[in-house]
Amino acid sequence: MSRDNTLYVGGTGPGNYTKIQDAIDNASDGDTVFVYDDSSPYSENNISINKSIVLVGENKNTTIIDEGNGVYGTKILKISADDVKVTGFSIVDSQGVYSDTGIYIEGDVGKHNVIRTVSNVNISGNIFVNTSTAIYETKTHNSMISDNLITSKCFTEGPNTPIIVGIDLEHALNSTIRGNTILYAYNSGIHTDFSHCFIEDNFISYVVQPMNQYGISQGSSCNRIIGNKITNETIGIVSGTSSNVISQNNISCCDWFGIVLATPSRFNIISNNNISECKHYGIALCRTFCTIVKENNFIRNNISAFFMSSFMTRWVHNYWDNWSGKGPKRIDGLFVTHWADWWFDILGIPCNNFDWFPASQPYNISGMR
Repeated sequence: MSRDNTLYVGGTGPGNYTKIQDAIDNASDGDTVFVYDDSSPYSENNISINKSIVLVGENKNTTIIDEGNGVYGTKILKISADDVKVTGFSIVDSQGVYSDTGIYIEGDVGKHNVIRTVSNVNISGNIFVNTSTAIYETKTHNSMISDNLITSKCFTEGPNTPIIVGIDLEHALNSTIRGNTILYAYNSGIHTDFSHCFIEDNFISYVVQPMNQYGISQGSSCNRIIGNKITNETIGIVSGTSSNVISQNNISCCDWFGIVLATPSRFNIISNNNISECKHYGIALCRTFCTIVKENNFIRNNISAFFMSSFMTRWVHNYWDNWSGKGPKRIDGLFVTHWADWWFDILGIPCNNFDWFPASQPYNISGMR
């Protein structure tokens, strides 16, 4: 039975703990551990939460957990229990190792290889600085990751450059990632490799010239990518699976592609997005089947759309800023006869799709940050 007590870390109260881990060890399910900022930074790592508690920092800007030891591969905070909430902290790797995970959420594999998932974890209202992966989930269900700031203070190339994934979901079913700001991610801002996830209303940007970054990369089916703002990445959104919805996103100034669908993508819907000022292609479809591209705005891209060996694509009422205003809009593509590692070395037979009734004016797309 839960106690619903509050345990205190830092501060001046009698009986307050000096270490976060000690307070967690003495808590029970349903308790709150409140961490004062006057004893910050807390130089702790591998903090383990194995019970259903709420861990609260006094102020996310001043309540700091600093990995502090420079040990490669540290998990600053690890969660292995259901119904855990963490909010109000700055989680920092000040040593510049760039291999730490800020918060690591993991279920386990029990008897007879039965997976026990961790459910209903809530990570909200935190700041992550210089962790190689801010939040990592595996074997989880129904988690919420919201309103966090994830960033790096190292903005130049070199041996200490972090290879950051902002939020990484693997075997994470029905997770929601909402309202986070992710800056300077060198790999992916958000990556998901499992299904029925909701990725909504996040802001993702590399800010300066990108280096092989994906704003959102996802490799599973039945996900919803809605209302995100993605700018200054190499590729805004890349997806290689089926039955996903990509809608109401604002994707701009990408170095290569705004959106890429790649094999074996089937039955995806791309609708009501603003795709603008991409240096190469607004949308690229590669070996896809039955894609619907509907009511998007294509504005000031080098090439608005391109496809390769993609079949039964429907281009429906999109706005194209380079459309002549008469007749259908032609979309050029290739039926590929020779695949190659480098995009420009691929050979094929030119072919075309058509948007038969393009929009004459850009859509006013709501729901974007």
